[in-house]
Amino acid sequence: MSTSDTITESALKLFYCQGFHATGVEQLSQVAGVTKKTLYRHFPSKEHLVEAALKLRDAEFMAKIREVVEAVSDPQRPLAYIDFIAAWVQEPDFHGCAFINASAEYSVQTDQPHILAKLHKQQLLTYLEEICTHAKLKQPSSAARQLFLIGEGLIVTCQVNGSSKDVIDAAREMTLMLTARQFEK
Repeated sequence: MSTSDTITESALKLFYCQGFHATGVEQLSQVAGVTKKTLYRHFPSKEHLVEAALKLRDAEFMAKIREVVEAVSDPQRPLAYIDFIAAWVQEPDFHGCAFINASAEYSVQTDQPHILAKLHKQQLLTYLEEICTHAKLKQPSSAARQLFLIGEGLIVTCQVNGSSKDVIDAAREMTLMLTARQFEK
């Protein structure tokens, strides 16, 4: 693994656990095992490192989603997406969505981290439309938007309140109702 990759992975972990603004360059360099000079050689500013970390998170997260969702048959994929989110929000190191967190900390829509968060969510919505199309839902765009909102709601609810069986069951129920309606003639 390259030094740049090591720094980016370390930064992503810290940003995700502590927040972007709360994480300092001194701590970033220490955790990555490099000097500040080396860190700045690879990333001219902390903001460049924030961007690299968000791009890494996007690639890793979308790969994980695809791996889980695409392991089941097409008609089961919308529910598999919610099951993926449900499993994630129950992990002990769950600190919400890095992209929702980034858009909160960088709230100006022209801030690069906010732009990257928006791009990630658009990519996710496009993927959900793809799985809803392959599941042969009647209105895949509408179903994808609804599935997206169920997933985002589950993420935020569990970040704020902690995960609970009731909330996860409600998200699964909504998804089952959504897909059942989409299959009706």
